[in-house]
Formats: sequence, C-alpha cells, structure tokens
Amino acid sequence: MQEDSERRTLQRRVGLVGAVLSGTGVIVGAGIYALIGEAAGVAGNAVWIGFLLSAVIAGLTGVSYARLGKRFPKDSPEFQYVRGGMGFRAGFLAGWLMLWADVVSTAAVSLGFGGYLQDLLGVPLLLGALALLGAMTFITWLGIRESLALVTVMSLLEIGGLALVIMLGVPHWGEQPLLAASHGMSGIWTAASLIFFAYLGFDELGNLAEEMKRPERDLPLSVILSVAISSVLYVLVAVSAVSLLGWQALSTSKAPLAHAVEDILGPTGRASLSLIALFATANTVLLLMVSVSRSFYGMAQSGALPKSLARIGRRHTPWASILLVWVFSSLFLLIGNITTVAQITNFTVLVAFALVNISLAVILVKAMRAEGPVRFWKAAGALAQPVLGAAFCLWLIVFVGWLALVLGLAFVGAGVLLGAWAQKRLAYGQTDIRT
Repeated sequence: MQEDSERRTLQRRVGLVGAVLSGTGVIVGAGIYALIGEAAGVAGNAVWIGFLLSAVIAGLTGVSYARLGKRFPKDSPEFQYVRGGMGFRAGFLAGWLMLWADVVSTAAVSLGFGGYLQDLLGVPLLLGALALLGAMTFITWLGIRESLALVTVMSLLEIGGLALVIMLGVPHWGEQPLLAASHGMSGIWTAASLIFFAYLGFDELGNLAEEMKRPERDLPLSVILSVAISSVLYVLVAVSAVSLLGWQALSTSKAPLAHAVEDILGPTGRASLSLIALFATANTVLLLMVSVSRSFYGMAQSGALPKSLARIGRRHTPWASILLVWVFSSLFLLIGNITTVAQITNFTVLVAFALVNISLAVILVKAMRAEGPVRFWKAAGALAQPVLGAAFCLWLIVFVGWLALVLGLAFVGAGVLLGAWAQKRLAYGQTDIRT
C-alpha cells in the first residue's frame, strides 16, 4: 500500500486559463470582500491609495516570482526559490513562513465567509467558518480537476460581484472627497499593510507548477496577469465603495461591500452581494487549501519535512498534507478576529517575500559577476526590481502591529531552529534533498 502511494504522482492538468483564473480567484476573494471595511477605518476615503501602494509592492514581488518560476518550476516555490539563491536554511525559513501564512490565511478568509453568512442567515460566525473548512477539505481531496472546475465557476461569480460594485459606484464618483485620509499618510500605510493580505494569491500559483501542462511558460505569465487583473479591480472597487457609502459606514459593517450596494439596490441587492461574497471567500479557501497542501508536499518531497507528508492518495492528491492543513486552519479560527489573523499572515508573508526578492538579487549578482565587470554594470539595472521589492516588503512590516510582530517573530525563530535541524538530518544521510 505504501509502495503504491510512493509510485503515484501529481498529474499535469492545469492550463494557462485555469492558472490565471486560479490566481485571480484566490487574490480577489481573499481580502476585498472581507477587509475593505477595516482598511477604510484607518485610511478613510483614501483607502484606494492603500490598495494602489499594495499593488505596486505585490507587483514587484510578483515579477520576482515570475523570473524565478522559469528557473525553478516546482511546488513549494518559496522554499525552491530561496534555496536556489541563498541555500537550504534560508529556503527552509521562507518555505516554513509561507506554510504558516497560508494556513493562517485559510482561517482568516474562513472567518470572512462566516461574517457574510452571519449577515445573511444569522449562522454563528465560527460555526459557518468550520463548516466551510470541512467542505473545502473534501473538495481538495477529490482532485485538482474537480477543484479547478469549481474554482472557475466561483471566480467568475466573485469577479461579477466586484464588477457590480464598480458599475453602481461610477455615477457617484466625486461625491466623496477621495483624498480625505482619516489618519493621514500613516493611516494609508497601515491600510496598505492590512490590504496586502488581499493581494496574496499570485504566490500560490507556484504550488501548481508540477500540475501545469507548460509550467515554464504558464507560471510566470499567470503570475503577472493575475496581479494586473486584481490590482485594477481592487482600486476601482475601493473608489466605488467609498463613493457609495463613505468610509465611516464602510468601516463599521460586517459585510462592507454588501452594505455599500444596499442603498442602490435595497435589501435584495445586499443579499445578492452577500451571496456572491460567500462564493468569493469559499473560492479563496479552496484555492489556499489546494496550494498549501502542495507546499507541504513539495517540502516533504525535497526532504525538508517528514516524508509522510508527500504521500499521494488514489485521487492523486497529497492527502496527508491536506488533512494537516485542515487541522491547523481549524485551530487558528479560534483567534476569532479577522484583522488580527490577517496581520499575523502579513508579517510572515512579507518576510518570506523579502527573502524571495533577495534570493533573486543574489542569483542575478552571481550570474553577472561570472560574465565579467562590463556585463555586471550593464545589467545592474535588473537588480532594481528585486531590491525595491525587498525594501518595500520590509517597510510594510513596520505597520503590522505588535501582536502580529511577536507571533511572527516566534514563527521565524521556530523556522530557523527547524531549518538547522532539517539540514543536520540531511547531512547525516537520513533523507535526501531532491532537486
């Protein structure tokens, strides 16, 4: 039985369209439906600037992912990308941080689902979140084809919901002072730090590399397209939402986008958008579970985590990793506050993204040095993008809040210790590093 499991592999069933829909789906459902109200509370009507700043930072890092994806088209991208430039321990730390960022993200978005379900049907928030996790775990186990079929439908629905908010808001553009920042530039940067959670998703595409039909072409292209599409949608939705409702009312709503359209379409419109938001957040949870289970699988395949997590079931899915994600995501639901959960996620993600950008810079410097000093200075401009990406990621960490900082540093410390332990295991030949 164990030999059968070891012979099974992931299957290449994901094309470019499926990858772009997956990337866009996991991005646009993660935060815009759940966190725009919280962000408006600190940035005021200028919350759209926070979305724009986050888009620039996500775009810089997204380009690094695209460039590194061509070199290392494998699952668990942060581990593979950072290990390629900075060695095993740094790679382990980046992969470790993203594992927990994705697990905590799954809990955060499930809480967003619970909030909309509570607004729509009165179901207790935690119960709704737990029910969603159970359902999405089952679908993830069924297989990548089944998961992406559902993703396609839900992605189109959630993008349709955002398009509705934009269309309803356009006639009201200019009715609110869009540059009014309730807490000045500091509030806008704090909003950008929180909103960055809403851009997470492009990084998950690397976890589908071993199931893509043409990963060398489709992985970098899908990353760039997903970030571009999501950025345009986000900024337009933010402008429309504050134009319809104003930042004060937006910041106090449990279902902010649904509340934003209620004045135009009435209770029916609010209920309809709440329903779309349920699909959006469910879609993100499904994609996160698919992604993080592949990340556990990728690190286990490389010998960085226990081999048992690399087991493939009869459905050609990493069932042991899927089960582990479900257990830990359910535990993080107990935090209960979506803003706190999102900021914890942001700290770990921003550190991992900084490492990815730095790793690309290191790889570029090594390559340019090998080609001689003339080539080095000629190509030095290529370093600007990953260096800026790393600097902006580290800058946003300043605004995540003390609780996220403390818990995030605990994750970093655990990752450093476990990375040293894993490298020692490999050095003594108890397992192997697979390339």
